[in-house]
Amino acid sequence: MKTGIKIKRLRENRRLSQEELACLIGVSQVTIGKWEQGTGIKHEYIKKLATSLNVSVEYLLSEEKQQDSGMVAVTNNEKHIEITIKASGELIESFFAQIDRLIEEKNKKHQK
Repeated sequence: MKTGIKIKRLRENRRLSQEELACLIGVSQVTIGKWEQGTGIKHEYIKKLATSLNVSVEYLLSEEKQQDSGMVAVTNNEKHIEITIKASGELIESFFAQIDRLIEEKNKKHQK
């Protein structure tokens, strides 16, 4: 999959507008649009882009085909909840990054 397509899909999956992603990286919305259309990305922005999208630089720049989007199963009984995730490493990495961010936000709210 081309890098521009990955950027757009990752951005949309995270419910970010081009403008919001641009602010996170320090570029214009027009630049994000160009990247999504396939324009080259300056080296200085690649790591910021990968970090903002919660993926590795290697994943972002690789031209490999997209792996299966995965599957999540939740089993809830009286004693515990079991969550089974079957997905690529990148998807799981992104999942844990999002969970970490949610925990940090919740902790900040409780500290106030």
